[in-house]
Amino acid sequence: MPEKDSAEQLGGHRLAHMDRVGIDIQVVSHGASSPSRLDHPEAVELCRRVNDNLAQQISEHPTRFRGFATIPLHDPAAAADEMRRCVNELGFVGTLIMGTCGGLFLDDERFDPVLAAAEEVNLPIYVHPELPPAPVSTAYYAGNWPAAVHFLFSGPGVGWHAEAGIHVLRLILSGALDRHPSLKLLSGHWGEFVAGWLDRLDEAIGWGTHLDRTVSEYYREHVWATPSGMYSQNQLQFILAEIGAERIIYSEDFLTSSATTSRTSSSRPNSPTTSEPQSLTATPRT
Repeated sequence: MPEKDSAEQLGGHRLAHMDRVGIDIQVVSHGASSPSRLDHPEAVELCRRVNDNLAQQISEHPTRFRGFATIPLHDPAAAADEMRRCVNELGFVGTLIMGTCGGLFLDDERFDPVLAAAEEVNLPIYVHPELPPAPVSTAYYAGNWPAAVHFLFSGPGVGWHAEAGIHVLRLILSGALDRHPSLKLLSGHWGEFVAGWLDRLDEAIGWGTHLDRTVSEYYREHVWATPSGMYSQNQLQFILAEIGAERIIYSEDFLTSSATTSRTSSSRPNSPTTSEPQSLTATPRT
């Protein structure tokens, strides 16, 4: 298991790791069990506390770290306000959400204030995986294998990647990207299956009857992909061919699957970089 200090604090071993592998700046965010998806009024205050704590830690190493906001999706108006506060007052460079809230994805129109705020601050939303709902997990991933395999199959093996990829696809298919044409999205783990499936999506779903563009056109104009610690040259080359180098941003999972060599060995040179305590990557404003 990762030792607690390195996993929860920004100094110490984390900085030594960054120096060792050639990472100048990390964009970091809150880790697992995020209050962002808590479907309860207390999420508003919990997210504010999480963000203030992260900002305080960043202030101790201001040249080495940037932050992603954690926002209370239970209350979309409060979530939009917290995003603006984190950017305008705390200097954060984007937002990270983990899974659904109340069983709803961001394509639901109740979250339009959140998407509008992301356009307003002109910074990305990182659509991070989370475990699928219990009925889905049981129906799709439980079976004649140990409980530990069920958990891993439904989570980092397959399940949460599929859920995060579906999240991005729902934002495309719902017309949310037409309502919010400047929205920027980040998708980890080489695009959570979707980045490698664009031709099939265009073929199978086609233009549809309600969208202005093909799925691949929306994807290539609104989404950036990161490896999230999956350092495979084969996957890198495939996603390079699918979406181009300008749409790939370096990232790692610190401490679970961190880089062990300079970032240029596994990503395009001069990429912005992040790592997950969550530590992730933001795109520059344009």
